[in-house]
Amino acid sequence: MSLTSIVFLALLVFASCSSEEANQRFSDPAATFQTYKQALEDSNFDLLWECFSLSQKENNERQAWTDDWQQKTQNEIKSHLRREIAQEQIINEHIAYLLFDTSTLGDKRASPFFYFIHEPDGWKITSHLDSTFHQELEQAIERGEYKLPDF
Repeated sequence: MSLTSIVFLALLVFASCSSEEANQRFSDPAATFQTYKQALEDSNFDLLWECFSLSQKENNERQAWTDDWQQKTQNEIKSHLRREIAQEQIINEHIAYLLFDTSTLGDKRASPFFYFIHEPDGWKITSHLDSTFHQELEQAIERGEYKLPDF
């Protein structure tokens, strides 16, 4: 086997492992949330950025977004890290949500939900204001894939 072939094979294996690791980090909403928490713990704003959906990224200028996160206090970061999942609900192959234990939120105004949309590279955090999420939710309800809770 030639040196060129060995190098090509090594690069192929490395790319496969890297892709597999990326797929693991965003394989389901809970995994994405753990990736989000790890990024916060490590102050890894590149990885944190990867946790969010394309629509979230389109609505934010990256440098301003990064600056906002870097300016958060330790208490604000800790409040995100304290969150514990009470329920993971995958509605269908396109949308999901996490419900957090309200005792782990730290702020009564904080939403107990993280909403997710499935993109080509995995489950990504989005907003309840995301129009794609809303459309997918409405369609899931119409198809009987999800029923809104009775209050």
